[in-house]
Amino acid sequence: MKRIIPLLVIGILFTNCSDDKEDCCVTIDTGISIKYLNSSGENLFAMDNGPTESDITIYHRENGVWQKYHQGNLDHPKGIMTLGKGDETYLMVFPSNIIVENNCSETKIEFSDPDLGSDILKAEIDRDNSNEIVTKVWYNGALKWESHHTERMFEIIK
Repeated sequence: MKRIIPLLVIGILFTNCSDDKEDCCVTIDTGISIKYLNSSGENLFAMDNGPTESDITIYHRENGVWQKYHQGNLDHPKGIMTLGKGDETYLMVFPSNIIVENNCSETKIEFSDPDLGSDILKAEIDRDNSNEIVTKVWYNGALKWESHHTERMFEIIK
């Protein structure tokens, strides 16, 4: 009896082992932190009369048309949030996950202040094994970030 139980346990373990390479987890890593500065180097989001989240509208490009983005069920329904890092304030943008071309999505950031205007954020998204990870970021056509070893952030002068 003492030999049967260990053999039975070993037999069960071997029959339950599998070589399936099934994914256990999904990673969504798309947040892009942007520090907006004026020509004097002042952080726009840290200024008393600077823009706030309510002064920004986000659009996602879908089938060649800009669609206003708002998902009321999310923690950040506009797809943006202000974020303090040290003494600095950043605007974190969660870009569109709708692929327009070449594994890239496009997101329009529109400020209510006409002096700040609107800008296009293009993000290359790696969709491997059910994951979504931004691997490159362009801002108005200029490559601003490309790395897996640094935090996804950059500065824009307005």
